Amino acid sequence: MTRMDIHTGDPTKTWNYTTVENWSVNWDTRHVHLSINGRDHALQCYTADCKVIHEFIGGYIFLSLRSPEKSQTLDEEYFQKLTGGRD
Repeated sequence: MTRMDIHTGDPTKTWNYTTVENWSVNWDTRHVHLSINGRDHALQCYTADCKVIHEFIGGYIFLSLRSPEKSQTLDEEYFQKLTGGRD
């Protein structure tokens, strides 16, 4: 993940997805809260629904946890938990 300067689009900081400890979404305020390496970060979604950000993070983490074995079955319940958002 990359933090970018909102005015120039230049990257200012980059984190690997494996350093994300947890994340949550405040659906009312459209804020995504991340805990990365023990530090809290908040994102506000201006041009996209915050559900897109939530699904992207969850999907990427889900895929990174899978083994390279082609015979591995898809844990649909876990995938839905990571990407589904609202309960």
